[in-house]
Amino acid sequence: MRFRQMDGLRAAAALAVVMIHASAGQTSDAALVWNQLSRFAVPLFLVLTGFGHAGALAEGKFERQGLKAVRRRLSRVLIPYFIWSAAYLALDFVLGTPHEHPLRDLLTGGAYVHLYYIFVLVQFILLSDLFCAAMHRHPACTMVLSAAVTFAMQGLIACAVNGYLTFYSPLPPARYFLSWVIFYTGGIWLRLHDGWQRCPLRLSLPLWLLSAACVLLTAHFFPSLAPSSLRPDLVLYVFTTGLLLWTLCSRTQTLPAPVRFIARHSFGLYLVHPMVLRLWNAWTTHHPPVIYLRLSQMYLLGLIGGLAGAAALSLLPFGTLLGGARRKTRS
Repeated sequence: MRFRQMDGLRAAAALAVVMIHASAGQTSDAALVWNQLSRFAVPLFLVLTGFGHAGALAEGKFERQGLKAVRRRLSRVLIPYFIWSAAYLALDFVLGTPHEHPLRDLLTGGAYVHLYYIFVLVQFILLSDLFCAAMHRHPACTMVLSAAVTFAMQGLIACAVNGYLTFYSPLPPARYFLSWVIFYTGGIWLRLHDGWQRCPLRLSLPLWLLSAACVLLTAHFFPSLAPSSLRPDLVLYVFTTGLLLWTLCSRTQTLPAPVRFIARHSFGLYLVHPMVLRLWNAWTTHHPPVIYLRLSQMYLLGLIGGLAGAAALSLLPFGTLLGGARRKTRS
């Protein structure tokens, strides 16, 4: 079953990812606000992943998908991931900032700042049957355990960032699925319970405003946590944002064409836009006078450049291997 609202949520998450990267180098108060309000992006993508993986379970036809389904899902992300990881590693090398451990970064989502998400996504794909089976048999226990594990990992990350705790980990904690598990299992839970889909705007909007205020207050009083998308206040914010977006998308029978376009090319946009921003920064800093773009200009550069690149990928004969959207088939 296809939900048109998912396209709206996917498009919003893709737009928010671009904003996070466009505002990262900005120092204005507006940039901080937009950066924080966009922090729902990666967690919401994982909510949508769990929502999608639970389709058979929601229809009462649950059975383990097995290796065939895992291979199909992995094939959609792994080939583009390795190609773009290699491209970002090569770009850093050419620009004079080579990675100390390029092979390890290639394999573990460290080739560039945004690619950790695919590394986390692969872990959930591999464990999808396990999580769906757990939600099928023990939904309450699974959700409680997921929340406990996620908050525990967030606590460790917060303590480490603030210097209260030191521990060794082969990879940054944010690259382990345990840090994000509440979002994936939350997506499964949402697919199995449809009562929330009828939430009125008069309820979803105040809930979103309250959670957004908490996010901004956290960034104000705990600035060391502002760059992280793994904070307890963001858990509530992610789900209230998803609820609000779902409510808004439900008010129309057909989503606007630009929204559908962005949703269709969201994966390509996600892969391409950081390279557009990086190339711009490299070019302008090496060709004086340096051109400093405002937040809106930097955002439009990343969005338009990323969408143009994603659309171009979809036109190539083997564009899907590079993250391009599948070609539409004529009926």
